Amino acid sequence: MSKPRTFISSTCYDLQDARAALTQHLKSLGHELLVSDSSTFGVSFAKHSHHACLDQVDNCDYFILIIGGRHGGTFIGSEKSITNEEYRRALKGKKPIMTFVKKAVDNARQIYKRNPKADFKDVVNDVRVFDFIDLVTSQSEDNWIKTFETVEDIKEAITSQFAYVALQFSKDLITRRSPKTAVEEDQRSATPFPAQVTTLADSSNTAEAAADVKSFKALHKTLGKIINSAASGIDEKLKLLWVMGRYGTVSEGGSIYMNNDRFKQYAWSTSKGQRVFNQIKDFGIIGEYDEDGDGGLQIRLWFKNDDDGGIGHALARYVADLQKKYAEDGIDFFKRADMTLYA
Repeated sequence: MSKPRTFISSTCYDLQDARAALTQHLKSLGHELLVSDSSTFGVSFAKHSHHACLDQVDNCDYFILIIGGRHGGTFIGSEKSITNEEYRRALKGKKPIMTFVKKAVDNARQIYKRNPKADFKDVVNDVRVFDFIDLVTSQSEDNWIKTFETVEDIKEAITSQFAYVALQFSKDLITRRSPKTAVEEDQRSATPFPAQVTTLADSSNTAEAAADVKSFKALHKTLGKIINSAASGIDEKLKLLWVMGRYGTVSEGGSIYMNNDRFKQYAWSTSKGQRVFNQIKDFGIIGEYDEDGDGGLQIRLWFKNDDDGGIGHALARYVADLQKKYAEDGIDFFKRADMTLYA
């Protein structure tokens, strides 16, 4: 019977005992281990040992990342650590990733965000460890980190996770074997724009009146492209538009602004926000960080080819109308681009 191959990535020296214990634990769960400090670790000929490690990342079925207090050795030809490069290779290969961070290190990371000039030498040998953790948490998938104090914490979490994987496999298998209803199929795509629109011109508010049927059709088309896209991170793109539409301020030109601190309350940190901005460009939407004039940052979002600014106003009104009619369930209609409330 084939066994799942699991790659353990970490700095070796400060986590050597943990790696050994986890290797035995995973073997007891039926895994084949890929660990670089093992005599059974396969090494490609005519390659540097660092690149040989990346080859084994390509061969794994699961990738377990353990981050302690050491930055680790630097990858050949790179400024990043070997562990960092292994992680990036796992991301590129779409490997399922489980990340564990030493609790003291994660606690120090929170302090580092507020006071980056403080001394953290008693916890980490290089503050780039904090940046590495931020990289993990900023991803759209597998960005959940679990903190640990002892290797037993990791073993317990891994056991629970693989039990959950088995449960999900069973549920997915049942779902695949069950015939899908027409309703389920419809939920995979955007709801068609209403054949007749009767309520969009009812408002006396100038900004809302500017969001006419043409602008709503353009907004619906953009939302439909996102919803029907094969790209990853669809929920994040829709969340960005929902948050900006609900909490942002729309200018007369249709650009939507929001203070970055407020944006963090409802969405993400600057690093993750920038990543979503980069990805949503493909759908004709521009998001960027600007200085707000007081030494801080603000978010600015607008739609390409929106000469009169109507789409920005349409977004704000659409979100407000969904919120008014459906309260917290409004976002479910937004994620289907369902505009039947205007029919």
